[in-house]
Amino acid sequence: MKFAFPEYWIWMLGIPVSLGIMYLVYKRVSQIIFTWFSKDQYERSFPLLKFGLRALAFVLLFMALLGPYQSTSEEQVNIMGREIYLLLDVSASMNATDIQPTRLERAKLELQKLVDQLKGDKLGLILFTENPYVQCPLTQDHEAVKLFIQMAETEQFTQTGTQFRNALALALDRFNHIEMESQQISRAVVIISDGEDHGDSYASLIERMKRQGIKVFTVGIGTDEGAPIPVSIQSSNPSYKRQEDGEVVISRLEDDALREIGKAFGTEYLRIDQDMVSTEKLEGQIYDITASALETSIEQVKNNQFQVFIFISVVLLVASMFIMPIRKV
Repeated sequence: MKFAFPEYWIWMLGIPVSLGIMYLVYKRVSQIIFTWFSKDQYERSFPLLKFGLRALAFVLLFMALLGPYQSTSEEQVNIMGREIYLLLDVSASMNATDIQPTRLERAKLELQKLVDQLKGDKLGLILFTENPYVQCPLTQDHEAVKLFIQMAETEQFTQTGTQFRNALALALDRFNHIEMESQQISRAVVIISDGEDHGDSYASLIERMKRQGIKVFTVGIGTDEGAPIPVSIQSSNPSYKRQEDGEVVISRLEDDALREIGKAFGTEYLRIDQDMVSTEKLEGQIYDITASALETSIEQVKNNQFQVFIFISVVLLVASMFIMPIRKV
């Protein structure tokens, strides 16, 4: 017989002490009982047997604590979850500071919180401006996903605009490259952007994604008042993007396109600003998607025997209660 928790053997040192205390209590009780029962009657009630049954029950309970098992068997286990691509806008406008410290830094923080909650799901990261880039393919290594999120910067791309269509198309293409037997897996896309979409129409793309059962969740980040767009975030005295007439460009949250996308997929558009954090609501929406079997694995299953030890201990304790001395007449 093997034990699942052999480290608890150290507690065995306390068994002699416990049994010694139990024996002292037994001797003290036997002296008190003599005032009600004769010594001969008391001895005919097998007091030592009663003590032995209780002591053995105590030892068996300790053995159950060690997690005894006899053998192991192999079982096929389905790992349940979803496949989710996180699409993060890294255009220049995400450096605006109407959301502190910047829109991008706040979006990264909220995404990392979301990653911590999506246990068991396969996550991937796509960064996008006018063109998208797979920063991290689908993986169950959530620490790696969080690392890639932290590394995301606007300087990675020369384009400064935002286009949802190319980013959604890339996510769809990555899903379609997975083996055919995985096509029944629950899939979703999460877009976080300040919503300044200057791209082409994406109605046909949305229909293709809907036909494949892919859900898209949209999150806007920014304020209606907006803020200037820093030309360089590294400078201690930053300059700001200007129009041709020299006027400073003010970037505001423009979420009409994000709302339309969410409406098309039947999902609630969420917004992150200084007074509102939506990632908890987003987590709830994602969990409404039924998890499916991502993959199967063979696990060693122990044939536990602790129930037998507990059952015998209870039987011994109950039996000891029925061994009673006969009262004097």
